[in-house]
Amino acid sequence: MDFNYDDNQRMLFDTVDRFLSDKHDLATREKLLKDPAAEAALWREMAELGLMGAAFTEEEGGFAASMVDAMVVMNRLGRHLVTQPYLYTAIIGGRIVAGGMEGGSREAAIANVIAGEAQLALAAGSTHLMHSPQDTSFAATRSGGDWLVSGRMPVVLNGDRATRFIVAARTAGAVGDREGVTLFLVDAGKAGVSRRALRTIDAFGAAELVLENVALSSDNLIGPVDNAVPLVEAALDHGVVAVCNEAIGSMEYLVPATAEYTRTRIQYGAPLAKFQVLQHRMADMYIQTETAKSMALVAAMSLDGDAIERRRMASAAKVQVGRSAKFVGYQAVQLHGGMGVSEELDIGHHYIRLNVINQLFGDTAFHARRFGALTSPLPDQAAA
Repeated sequence: MDFNYDDNQRMLFDTVDRFLSDKHDLATREKLLKDPAAEAALWREMAELGLMGAAFTEEEGGFAASMVDAMVVMNRLGRHLVTQPYLYTAIIGGRIVAGGMEGGSREAAIANVIAGEAQLALAAGSTHLMHSPQDTSFAATRSGGDWLVSGRMPVVLNGDRATRFIVAARTAGAVGDREGVTLFLVDAGKAGVSRRALRTIDAFGAAELVLENVALSSDNLIGPVDNAVPLVEAALDHGVVAVCNEAIGSMEYLVPATAEYTRTRIQYGAPLAKFQVLQHRMADMYIQTETAKSMALVAAMSLDGDAIERRRMASAAKVQVGRSAKFVGYQAVQLHGGMGVSEELDIGHHYIRLNVINQLFGDTAFHARRFGALTSPLPDQAAA
């Protein structure tokens, strides 16, 4: 299997890398966290560059040949520690809009995302960490021809800046049932919607979201009534693979950055790179990164295929990337010593983000169990 980007993907890779090298370093990142207007301006520039279009096929209004194109963007966002909500808007939200909406509403919603005019946030499940949209915190009841939606979710990623929320609400059955969950597209300024902005430990935006009898019509529905779980799970699988590729971008930076530091840091009269035990650690960091990269790319190429294979490969990638990222991040911090956890050096910020990625959308243990449950028994086992 060829794990190299094709010519168009390589061009996209280089374009995003040059743009972020000019626009986004660690100092800029810190300034953006305190300046919402500057954050919004960078988002518009990313849209003008066409990055949102990489998450949509030509038929959908974008330019992607496959979802691998969006994963190229995620790789570079990881390398540069970008906190813009590309993952939540273009990839997760984009997959739900593209897969669940129809006609002119679908075209308009996608066009707004591609143009950078809309930001999306998914409010599904009892927690933002787990792959369980059926455990939603929101409920919807019919009121005449409309719906009334109420509930509270403590942490909605990108909830602080979202212009629209994709809300999974229970419309039938009991909590935990796969049937009976419906998706609604809710404008952030709608009466009854309130939010409290938060910052997560890795500096990404989030919010506590509260809906109090928010009145919605059938025009706000996304996908079929009572059967939204498969659509959300598919979007979250895309999110899983996206954060895996983001982690690869981070690890691909940490390995050479750490190697360079060991060549210049003198200890006991010699550079750290001269000590054989540390050379072995560096080699292991490189091997772990390449192993994880291969698995992340396999998962990316599986996104447009069979649903079972998509889930299996997404979980397999999350397990391998989680283990590799934990090793690479830890070694990078250790080899940098006290500098590795300083605010002024990006190494510690990469380490924090990698640890958060390990928890997002299900941790290593969760995805190992899911992979096992989705894997058919071997013929001799089945016969037994």
